[in-house]
Amino acid sequence: MDTTIAFLRPGGDGTTEIVVNFGLLSGREATLAEVDRLALRLCDVMPEARVHAVRTHDMTRGSESVVHQVVVEAGGAEGDAETMRSISEVWAKECAEDRSLDPLGM
Repeated sequence: MDTTIAFLRPGGDGTTEIVVNFGLLSGREATLAEVDRLALRLCDVMPEARVHAVRTHDMTRGSESVVHQVVVEAGGAEGDAETMRSISEVWAKECAEDRSLDPLGM
């Protein structure tokens, strides 16, 4: 299993997105206050920040998964994308240290 916390991916319009595997690290969704804290930190590097908290459900007849991710739109600040990825990763680790949930059945 890939346990990458934050990675870069191309956005739909040629921009870059930072994807944070928040649920994998913390076992829960990011709170609104946590998302706001991340956006404020990112505003130190970029003039504005758009951050999405995303919950994705994938199901088949025999399995079910729910993925909690946080996605940052990096816009045209491609040179700052790695800095924003690093900020996002540190933020996620801090959030997980503050409050994490153990998986069910563990």
